[in-house]
Amino acid sequence: MGIMKLLIVEDDKDLNDTLSDFLGEFYEVKSMFDGEEAINQVYENHFDLIILDVKLPKLNGFEVAKEIRKFKTTPIIFLTSLDREKDIEKGFLSGADDYIKKPFSLKELKFRIDAILKRVYQNQEKININGYIFDTKNLELFKDNQKIHLKTKELKLLTLFLKNPNQVLSKEEIFKEIYNFDEVYNENSLRTFIRSLRAVLGGEVIETIKGVGYKFVKI
Repeated sequence: MGIMKLLIVEDDKDLNDTLSDFLGEFYEVKSMFDGEEAINQVYENHFDLIILDVKLPKLNGFEVAKEIRKFKTTPIIFLTSLDREKDIEKGFLSGADDYIKKPFSLKELKFRIDAILKRVYQNQEKININGYIFDTKNLELFKDNQKIHLKTKELKLLTLFLKNPNQVLSKEEIFKEIYNFDEVYNENSLRTFIRSLRAVLGGEVIETIKGVGYKFVKI
């Protein structure tokens, strides 16, 4: 599945640091401390899973999850000291995939994260796109069992699109995903990658959102 990207939203700095340090050994991790900031981050960037505290400044976790569910299906795990049945029900109704009561074991948290990531993403290793088969594990595209040659960044871009079907991806988000931090990127190169994918898969599968970025329409 490659290195998965996690967002941690926890206002307790010590716990946030503990989670970031532990999970950072296994995943790419970004941390936030309040609900509004979390929503903005999820809207602007791609994450494979969100770890969300309930008692957050500005917006609580339940409100954050409901807002995120309006535009993304990213898996969410709630961390909370609230353990009443009503609270647990509220958590799942707001869009949670799992609900862990504090205090908890870091190893148990990782087991739960891995279980969700495996369920959500591993079964999508081979995806059919207009008769083409894309192997997301090996970054290879096939047509009638014949390998279609695309550049590495074009294949990374296709992977990003397939993780976010029917979602508008900003140019900045795409740059962060397909380029390494020390590489120079520009819009001309991105347009070239988009043209290459359209030439292979069909122009209708990638929409240009003027002034923002692109949207992949899986057919």
